[in-house]
This record gives sequence, C-alpha cells and structure tokens, in this order.
Amino acid sequence: MNIVKFLLNIIRQCKYWFILSSVLALIPSSLSALGHIYYAEIISSLGHLTTEAFSPVFIKCLIFLAIIYAVQDIVEGLRVYVDAPVKIRYQRAMHNTLFNHNHHHSANFYNTEQTGLILAKTSNLSQGTFQIFGNLRAFIFPHTAFFITTTVLLYTVSWQLCAVLITLNIIETILTYFLYKKLKQYAKTSAKEESKAAGLLVDSIANARLVKNTATIYHEKRAFRNKMNAWIRAQITENKVGGLINLKNTLLGTFFMVANLSIIIAFFYYQNLSLENVVLAVTLIFRLEGHAFDIAQLFDSMQSRLGSMSDALEFLYHPKEVSDIPNAKALKVKHNTVEFKNASFCYKDDKPLFNKLNLTINPNEKVGLVGISGSGKSTLINLVLRAFDLKSGKILISGQDISKVTQYSLHQNIALISQEPCLFNRSIMENIRFAKPKATDEEVYKAAKLAHIHDTILKMPKGYNSVVGERGVKLSGGERQRIAIAAAILKDTPILILDEATSALDSESEQAIEKALKNIMKNKTVIAIAHRLSTLKNMDKIVVLDKGKIVESGTQKELLKNKSGTFSRLYKLQADGYLQN
Repeated sequence: MNIVKFLLNIIRQCKYWFILSSVLALIPSSLSALGHIYYAEIISSLGHLTTEAFSPVFIKCLIFLAIIYAVQDIVEGLRVYVDAPVKIRYQRAMHNTLFNHNHHHSANFYNTEQTGLILAKTSNLSQGTFQIFGNLRAFIFPHTAFFITTTVLLYTVSWQLCAVLITLNIIETILTYFLYKKLKQYAKTSAKEESKAAGLLVDSIANARLVKNTATIYHEKRAFRNKMNAWIRAQITENKVGGLINLKNTLLGTFFMVANLSIIIAFFYYQNLSLENVVLAVTLIFRLEGHAFDIAQLFDSMQSRLGSMSDALEFLYHPKEVSDIPNAKALKVKHNTVEFKNASFCYKDDKPLFNKLNLTINPNEKVGLVGISGSGKSTLINLVLRAFDLKSGKILISGQDISKVTQYSLHQNIALISQEPCLFNRSIMENIRFAKPKATDEEVYKAAKLAHIHDTILKMPKGYNSVVGERGVKLSGGERQRIAIAAAILKDTPILILDEATSALDSESEQAIEKALKNIMKNKTVIAIAHRLSTLKNMDKIVVLDKGKIVESGTQKELLKNKSGTFSRLYKLQADGYLQN
C-alpha cells in the first residue's frame, strides 16, 4: 500500500463531498486571477490625464472588481460551510479504514509488535492524511485553478510571452519539488524514532504497576531518555537539511523572479507590449511567485508528513500473514468434527514443530491436550483458530478446509476460554454480552449463573454495571476467569476450546466451575489444555504431545495403565508436587 492508493481509498468513501469541496475551492482562485484584468485596466487608465481617471472604463473596472470580490466571498463562505461536514466524513472514513485494517492483522502481528508502537503509527497516518486533505482543498486545488486561469490570460496577451513565463514557472516548481523531496528520507527516520519513543511510553504506562513493584523506574527512565535522544538527533538532522534546502529555494525564487521581470520588460521594448498588458503580466507573475513560495512551504511541511505516513504505511500495511482467500465462503458446521490431515507447521523454517500431524476429533468428543512446555499444545489450538497458516496439509472443521472459509465465520463457531482472560475496561454486562451483542439481560444473567459468578456480581457496588478496569484489574483472577466463562456460555458455539480454563481458581471455585463446564460441554466438540492433569478425568480422550508429535492417545485410565508412558510420568510428577505446568 502506497500513500496515493491509501488517499484514493479514503476519497472514494466520501467522493461526492470531496468533489463539491474541491470545486468550491477552485472558483475563488480563478476569479482572483480574472480580477487582475481589471487591476491592469485601472492602472493603465491612471497613466492618462487625471481628468480621465474616472472614465467609464475606470468605473466599469471598479464594478466588475466589486462583483468578483462579492462572488469570491460568497463561494468562500459556502466552502467553509461545506468543509465542516467534509472534515467529519474524512475523519470517519479514515478512522474506519484504519480500525478495520488493524483488526485484520494476524495474532502473531500483535504478539510481535508493541501496542504503543501500533497506536503511534496509526496516529501518524491519521494526522498526515487529514493534513494532506486540508492542503488539497486549501492550497493545491486553488493553486492549480489560478495557474490554469493565469495561463489562459497570459496567452491572450502574447502566446510567446505565455510560453516562456509558464515554462519558467513549471521549471521552478519542479526544481522546488526535487529540492524538498530529499527531506522525505530524513523525515521518515525521524518518524520512526518518534514512534519508538511513543511505543515505549505507552508500553511503560500500561505496565506502570510492574515498573513500580519491581523498582525499575530508573531503568525505564533511562530507556525512555535514550529513545527520546535518538528522536531528537533525527530531528536535528532533519532541521539542518531542511534549513539548507530553504536557503537554496530562496535563492532559486529570487533568480526566477528577476528572470520573469526581465522577460516581461524585454517584450515591452521589443514586442510592443502595451502598458496594460505589462501590468497584467507583472501582477500575475508576482502572484505566481507568491504561490511558488507557498508551494515551497507546503513541500517542506508535506515532506515531513509524507515521511511519517510512508513509515506508518510500511508498518501497518505490510503483507498479512493470514488472510481470507478471494470469495471465501462462510463456515457451516453440520457435524462438529475437527481433523488435522498431514498438517505441517513451523515458526522457523529450520525448526519444524508439526510434521504431517494427523488427528481426528469426532463430533461432540472431549479431547484433552497434555505435554510439557514447548510440546505444541498452544500452537495446535492457535492453528485451529487460524492465528497461523499451515505450511502444508489441512485442518478441516465439519469437512471444510478452514483456510478456505472466512476467518469471521470460523471464529463465530468457536468459543475460547483462555488461561489469561481478556476483558475490556467496561462494565461486567458489556464484557459478558460482548460474546453475543444482541443477547438480552436475562440471557446474560443465565450465563453468569452457570459460570457461578452471578451472586458475586450482585454484591458489587453497581452490580452488572460495575466497570472492571484495564484488563479486569479491579477483579480477582477467579472473577475474571468466570466472567470469561460466562461470555463463552453466552456465545454457545459448537466448538469449545479451553486453555487451562480453571487455572486461576481456588479449589472450591474450581469444583463449581467444573460442574458448570460439564453442562456447557454437552453437544459440543471440546479441545482442552490442562496443566492440572486431574481436571482431564472427564475427557473422552487425552492426546499427549512431545515436540510436536502425538506420543500417546487414550482415556485417562488407559494412559495411567502404561506406567512407562509419558502421561503416567507427568501425572506422578504432578501428584508428588514436582510438576505444576
């Protein structure tokens, strides 16, 4: 994605308002250029006798100038009136685009990149886009209109003079552009350093409790100061380069102004140009030079903004690791089987994790995944959720390849209760209902009761309207987990994934939750990771993984009979208190 494509995408979403605003911006500039005709006539008439100064021609020019100014003011007023809804629509289109795009990145993108860095890049792109749209309406389009009108007027004076002056103006504009184009790379470097500093700032604030509790405030200050110093050094370099470019551009403008005036005087002497036409040409050229100066200032600010936008686009719009294929269909679950067929996957090409893995989970079967850290349990779940794509092979749900269905429909049919539940800084009601936005209050209450959290919620000061804080910080670990379970109950999907769903609960709560989960799991296909092996006693089948391979499979009783097996060894270690996860 480049800047032009991104801007055109925003414009398409509000094209009619964009056209209206642009037209209203063009008219005043064209009228301004036409007004110079009457200025030239007035000055020419003043060159005659004083008694002829107030001739009919003079009066006519004043009337036409008054009309031009009046129309300019009216159109400008309309433009300002139209700009208010236009700005709102730009912002809405831009923020909707960035919001939707950011949510389409893979899970690995958010696992790898800092949240603060993502926010900083998004902010840079948003602000840059809004500024460019403002420049388009306020200057670039009006300058284009003035340039075209000026060309036509100079052509009526002398086509030879028009050709020379306009050619010089175009050359000056091109040279100015290439002068300031060099600034973009320095602005891009500065934007990268600024984003890094902003990312570290957000990351540090988000983990403020950890910083305080570990007494690492001075370490964080030093890290932030280093990032800020790198940004300041990049800005100093950018400003030095920008200052030198401004000096060169000033000299360039002086040269072209002298050249333009010299050419007009030459035409006056050698081509018998009238005084009126000389005045018209001079006033138009002065205005064009004024526009050229404005262009230089615009290039200066825009190169800085384009640099930060280019950096942000490279970061936010790099190729997605996981995306829907063209014309992907919605997943339709008729029989909730989950099958791995010759599934191969690796995080690094030289270290494969799964190599032609085959596993079939039958409809409504409850399967527990067991293995030491790094055995592939979480990866297997992430592959079902399509957080990553397989290198080869297939994962089928109800006979449908999940790489060929929409990710949205896939996630609609899977409920996940993770080891670390994610909660929004919103009310409890909103957090539970998030799984099913159209659910009634009664449905939410029922789900909370099944999750054994309803009574606890009612004891809170604001009940279901209690706000849980950032990531649920106002709740205990067990309360957060049970709210997440209530949300999964409310979602009521054919496939349920439990990633150590009872890990944050005390023994009493764990027993209550296990009873609730036993009811929830009816008529569902369940995949469960459990570090507490005792919680797998109700599973239909336990799959033991070791370095990405299935080394054992069977019920808990069957696996415990094999005293030399991996499961028996892990079970004994945990029973003796040596293995906790």
